[in-house]
Amino acid sequence: MQLLSPEPIWINNNQSLEDYCQRWSSLDAIALDTEFIRTDTFYPQPGLIQVGTGTDIFLIDPLAIDQWEPLARLFENSSVVKVLHACSEDLEVFKLLTETVPRPLFDTQLAAAFANLGFSLGYQALLKHVLNIDLPKDETRSNWRQRPLTDAQVRYASLDVAHLLEIYEHLDQLLAPTPKKAWLEDECLALTLNVLPFDPENAWKDVKRGWQLRPQQLAVLKALCHFREVASRSQDVPRNRVIPKGSLWPLARFQPKAMNALREIPEMRSSIIRNHGEQILDIIRSSSQVPEAQRPEKLPPPLPKNAKDWGKRIKTLMSQLADELQLPLELLMPGKLTSPLLRSWLENGQFILPDTLTGWRRDTIGIPLIQQLNQQEKGH
Repeated sequence: MQLLSPEPIWINNNQSLEDYCQRWSSLDAIALDTEFIRTDTFYPQPGLIQVGTGTDIFLIDPLAIDQWEPLARLFENSSVVKVLHACSEDLEVFKLLTETVPRPLFDTQLAAAFANLGFSLGYQALLKHVLNIDLPKDETRSNWRQRPLTDAQVRYASLDVAHLLEIYEHLDQLLAPTPKKAWLEDECLALTLNVLPFDPENAWKDVKRGWQLRPQQLAVLKALCHFREVASRSQDVPRNRVIPKGSLWPLARFQPKAMNALREIPEMRSSIIRNHGEQILDIIRSSSQVPEAQRPEKLPPPLPKNAKDWGKRIKTLMSQLADELQLPLELLMPGKLTSPLLRSWLENGQFILPDTLTGWRRDTIGIPLIQQLNQQEKGH
C-alpha cells in the first residue's frame, strides 16, 4: 500500500486550536502523537503534537500556543477514542501541557500484543504487518524545538499519524469478538492513571544491593533517594545530574563526611560535587542519626536456589497459559509477579497472589497459576 501523506494543516495560535478541537469533538476517533526532546531535562520538552483524522493531518505547535483548555476538554470527551502507539511518554507531554491525559485511550502497541502479533511491536513493524507500508525512521533524534522544522521532519511527523486510524480499525475488529477487547481497555485505562508518578518515599527500595545495607545505612539511602527525586523534578534535570544511580549505594554504605571523601565515591563527577556536594553531606549527616525505631527494616536477600527452581516452573506454567490464551508471555507476566509469589512460598509454604495483581490478570492468569503451583507443591 502507498504512503498517505497529505499536506499537514498547521495550528499555531490559540483560536485555531479551539476551533479545531471543537470540530474533532464530533469524531468517533482521532490519532495522536508527539515529538519532544528529553536529553538534559527531567520532563519532556514538547516540540510538536500531531493529530490525524483519517483524511487530514494537523500539526499543533506547542511553542506558539499557551491556552490548552480546548485540548484538555477534547481529551476528557468520552465519546472520542484517542488512538496512540506506545504512548507512555506522549501521555507525559499531554499531562504537562493540559494537566490531563487522553481518555478513552487505544494504544495500538498494546492492542497488537493482545492480538498476538508481537510484544512491544514498533510502529514501523506494525504498519508493515497490517498495511504493508514501509515507513522511514530517519528523524527520530532530531531537534523538534527548532523553527522552522525541516521538510523531512514535517513529513516524518505527519506519517506517524497518517495511517494510525486504519491500524486502530483493523486491530479493534480483531479484538472486538473476544474478551481481549475488555482486557485491552483495562490496560489502557491503567496507563492513564499513573502518568508522571511521584513517590519519593519509596524510591530507595529500587536501589540494587539494598538488601546488603543495615537499617542505619538504609535510613541514609532513603533520605538520599528522596532528595534525588524531589531535586530532579524541581530543577528539571535528569536524576543522574543530582546523584548518579551508581553512587547511591556507596554513599549509604560508606557515608562520607567531607567533600574530598565524596570524590572517592564511584560516578560522583566534579560538577555534581560542586552543585550538590554540601547538601549530600548534610543529608548523610542528619539521616545517619535517625533514631533506631524510625529506620527502615532490612530488605529481603536474593531468593535462594530452591526458590529459583520454582521460578523456572512458574515461567513454564505461564508459557503454557500464554499459548492457551494466544498472548505474548511478556504481556501476561508483569515484571514484579514472580518474586512476591516465591517469597509467599518461602514464608508460608504455599503460593499466594500479591495484592498488586489486579483486573483481568488476576482472574484469567493469577488464580489458575496459583492452583497449579499449590497442587505441584503438595505433590512435591
